[in-house]
Amino acid sequence: MTIPIEALYTNSRFPSGPSLFFLLLYTPLGIVIFIIRLFISLQLFLAAAVLPHNTVVRSVVLRVLYSVMGLVVREECRKNRDDTCRVIGTNHITPFDHLAVSIVLPCVTPSVYDLPGALSSLLCYQDLGVTQGREILRANARNYLSNPNNPPLLLHPEGATTSGKLALMKYGSWALELNGSVLVAGIRVRRLPILPVAPSVLGASWAADLCFMLFSPVTLFTIKYVGKMSRKESESAEEFGVRVQAATASALQLHTSNHTVADKVEYMKRLAREAAAASNPMLSPQVHRMAQQVQEVLPHISLDRIKRDLVHTQNVDLTITNFLEGNVPEPVPEPQPAPSRVDPARVSPQSSDLRSSSPTATPLPSASAEVKSTVDRGEASDRRLHSAVSMSTAAKSFGKSASERMTSFETRKAQLIENARRRYIEKHGLTVPGYNC
Repeated sequence: MTIPIEALYTNSRFPSGPSLFFLLLYTPLGIVIFIIRLFISLQLFLAAAVLPHNTVVRSVVLRVLYSVMGLVVREECRKNRDDTCRVIGTNHITPFDHLAVSIVLPCVTPSVYDLPGALSSLLCYQDLGVTQGREILRANARNYLSNPNNPPLLLHPEGATTSGKLALMKYGSWALELNGSVLVAGIRVRRLPILPVAPSVLGASWAADLCFMLFSPVTLFTIKYVGKMSRKESESAEEFGVRVQAATASALQLHTSNHTVADKVEYMKRLAREAAAASNPMLSPQVHRMAQQVQEVLPHISLDRIKRDLVHTQNVDLTITNFLEGNVPEPVPEPQPAPSRVDPARVSPQSSDLRSSSPTATPLPSASAEVKSTVDRGEASDRRLHSAVSMSTAAKSFGKSASERMTSFETRKAQLIENARRRYIEKHGLTVPGYNC
């Protein structure tokens, strides 16, 4: 089953239909809950930062903190849970998946933010050099896992978030080759059916997702354990990733796809280009492609002028006709700086006397000028006659073979382009080498 990449993500955070009406009714109460949760969370956050690490009191404070934020975690298939695994692999839906897993299963995840050490530990982040490259990340992760006192490492093989409703992205092999075995689990994120605000949307920041988490009544994270999976001896890392992806999708009743993080990045770039083209039609790829076709016929016209006319016509032939018939207004020239005036008081008397004494020569018409104008009129009439004769592009006979017909087509096409250029040059009185000079 081929799944389009746009089906893997959610573009709108708010629901439609009757749920939108209930959301509007809940908004005043949601704002009050957001403010209360914000102040209580800040106090609990500071308390957890002060308390010693790896203590029962600090764990209880963190659980209360996440509960106040509306983050509720439920476990399924606990019999498949194996606490001896050093690596945990799950799908990725929101920026807070690792917090939900850490509530029921102590773990850390590689940090993609430049945070202080205390804050990273509080948010269950571990600096493994994600921004320094894949090889450094892999080396730091292996070094971290070599210490048995460190908590397990939570990784998201997908590499990016999805909606978690239709299919999983392709699992990366690097996240599954750090250790021989992986505790595989699937994550589902749900909110109240009456207020189905999306937990995360395409292109949203973690701050926006956090604000809507505090705004919503409750956010339920369901963690379903698939079990411990080990890589076989004859199995490559890519094949192991495919097997883990299939097992996770089967447990969550989802499909699998071959879309990667690079595909998601390209999809977001395409959406950005489409949004820019919608705000400025001249940036549309379709307009640019048609403008290039017009410029092949009229190479003396700039692309900007062609695009401005194509925005209105949306037709290549009509734009060519507009330029040939002179229906496209000339661009307004930029104002030139005014010439500097000479102060009469600064002009020397000698130069003034010279200007006043020099006679003004008035050009008189000569016989040679009249002869030249007569010759030019004769050449212009000859060119018009030659143009009228060569404007006919009809084929003299129908080709008997496909090659003859194709040759005739290319000849007539070249003649049409030549006629269009000649009409444009004569219309605007241009001087072009090879045509009229």
